[in-house]
Amino acid sequence: MADLEDPSPQAPTGPLLRDIAQRFLGDAAEPPSIAPLGDGLINLSYRVDSPAGAFVLQRINGAVFAAPERIMDNLSALAAAAALQPELGVRLPALARVGDRTVVQDAGGHVWRLMECIEPSRTLKRLESAGQAAEVGRVLGRFHRLGAAMDPDALAETLPGLHHTPSYLAALDGATGDAHPDQVPRGLLDFVDARRELAGVLDDALARGRTRRRVIHGDPKLDNLLFEPAGERALCLIDLDTVQPGLLHHDIGDCLRSCCNRAGEAGADSVRFDPQLCEALLGGYAETTAGLLSQTEIDLIATAIRLLPLELGIRFLTDHLQGDQYFRVRHRGENLTKARRQLALVADIERQMAAIDAAVRQAFAATA
Repeated sequence: MADLEDPSPQAPTGPLLRDIAQRFLGDAAEPPSIAPLGDGLINLSYRVDSPAGAFVLQRINGAVFAAPERIMDNLSALAAAAALQPELGVRLPALARVGDRTVVQDAGGHVWRLMECIEPSRTLKRLESAGQAAEVGRVLGRFHRLGAAMDPDALAETLPGLHHTPSYLAALDGATGDAHPDQVPRGLLDFVDARRELAGVLDDALARGRTRRRVIHGDPKLDNLLFEPAGERALCLIDLDTVQPGLLHHDIGDCLRSCCNRAGEAGADSVRFDPQLCEALLGGYAETTAGLLSQTEIDLIATAIRLLPLELGIRFLTDHLQGDQYFRVRHRGENLTKARRQLALVADIERQMAAIDAAVRQAFAATA
């Protein structure tokens, strides 16, 4: 998912925030307390404490999501499906409403929403144990089990082209041609060039009927998983803006890319993919999704594990060559560093493919 910052030149004022919050909450006994929440890399987020409870108030970033109503329609459909299958235990933040609407618009045309704040909870910077990894797998598995009961064609695409790796590769080619030769990191480009055939493998599998589209989360990285305060039991996936039709392999590969890197998402350059965490995560996933994936689809998981860090590395590298227009950076060269880390992760995964293949087989053996 893009880390594109909200381009609005002015931060919302306190009176505006209180007005938006109270349009959702109604006439509370006392004005809500509102404070910034998180880093605001995509949507502007605020914590709202009121007599009615704790909430998350967000301004949806129109630069990323051109049609916010698609997001909210998808979330409403997801909530309806979860209500019909409570046995799955998929927890979703409840959406506040104004009449029959789940969003309001301010005078500047920005779209806002208010959601339940799930607490007590915390996020983890990295996984430390196989038990935590299995918990992540179970949460993702329950989410995919819920999505499998839905018609993917009934959901809108909130981010068209999400995870279409050949398009990202084409964008890199264009950026390379436009960049000054001195700015082109030839070693990284040669690394990507040697893996061109990998870019289209999942799309080719879809075209050949080896897999099919289902409802996916779209961005199930570790940052988007809530745990209980002790950090041992995973509660749910958050950041549901990219829920849309897609391939489960993109979710699985992205989750493993993020969770099985011992250095963490923002860790040092010495990245390391941990096959033991991979096996534990997939074991938890297989436990909750028995029968969901065909053997052919299981056989594609190792490919997805290679593909997703390659895709993200391509995206970081493209943005570096284009002058950091898309991903939010703190300094010039940060996108290049991130690209180098993701491509190093690809290389480490490739060095361990025998162990990763074995981990995939072992994880799904109990459900065969």
